[in-house]
Amino acid sequence: MIFLTGVPGFLGTRLLRALAEQEPEHEFLLLVQPKFEARTRTLLTDLGLAERAEVLPGDITEPDLALGDRYDAVAEQITRAVHLAAVYDLSIPRDVGWRVNVNGTRHVLDLLAQSPKLERFGYVSSAYVSGRRTGTIYEDDLVHDAGFKNFYEETKYHAEVLVQDRMDEIPTVIFRPSIVVGDSETGETDKFDGPYFVLNALRKLPQFTLMVRIGSGTEPVNLVPVDFVVAAMVHLLGTGEHEGGVFHLTDPQPLTTQAILDLFADLLDRRVAYVPVSPSVARTMMGTSVGRVLGIAPELIDYFDHPSRYDATNAQAALDGTGIACPAFPDYAPRMVEYMRRHDEVRSTAMY
Repeated sequence: MIFLTGVPGFLGTRLLRALAEQEPEHEFLLLVQPKFEARTRTLLTDLGLAERAEVLPGDITEPDLALGDRYDAVAEQITRAVHLAAVYDLSIPRDVGWRVNVNGTRHVLDLLAQSPKLERFGYVSSAYVSGRRTGTIYEDDLVHDAGFKNFYEETKYHAEVLVQDRMDEIPTVIFRPSIVVGDSETGETDKFDGPYFVLNALRKLPQFTLMVRIGSGTEPVNLVPVDFVVAAMVHLLGTGEHEGGVFHLTDPQPLTTQAILDLFADLLDRRVAYVPVSPSVARTMMGTSVGRVLGIAPELIDYFDHPSRYDATNAQAALDGTGIACPAFPDYAPRMVEYMRRHDEVRSTAMY
């Protein structure tokens, strides 16, 4: 039995579908918030997995995952597990992030520590556990005192610390994706946040317009398509040879902020003159009516002028020869834009 958290979220749904195709002999245990139970059952029917998956209404913030007297039986069945349920909202209050991201991860680890058949556990962390660190960030790096841009980063950091502390007793593979966007082939997404806020802001502006540019525009913004992230996770979970590994699922050649803005503007047929402003001024602006009109959250500003680069040597070596690689952003950005054009209702989802 493969135990999953995070369904029916964006990444969790894609991972479930890919694992079901890759592992046709396996069945699934899906820990799902009760409010998403009906939605999950509909999803399973749509995917043809209703007979292969059991929905477990539960709550990762509870010590027993709200499984009650089913807890031991669930632990006994698990052979593989992936934990990706978290609050991904950059503006989360610290107490909410701690309860879900940190304590929720602790409770999942406690369950897996009591799973005698467990072969492998995949934990979905974030490249941004690096916080305010600058320069090159390596996959073997974790503990630091550089601080964090927001409570999302801080709580994901402390959650990964918990996971790494228990890798001796739980066979673990850790994934650190950067900013996940839509499918590189179809543009499909149901999570219109991050760079989609910038796209949406450009769409609202006239063809010839002014727009702020945060900082120098020369720092990289690391974006990865969801299909690459899912394919990499499924492969790395497929055998035991990657146990104990930490993998940056990041773009090895990310574009700079200015290059992304220019690409989006071209794709939207906008002619833009940029007004450079400091990150602190930009955060202030986006906290006012300007930000509300453009739909850009102040918390997003820090990701457009931060001098950090994510080395992915371990991931690239592990994926070498598989055909799984992060595509270049200019190659799939047109499909992102086209998909967004077809979905006028831009929304952000925050789900665990």
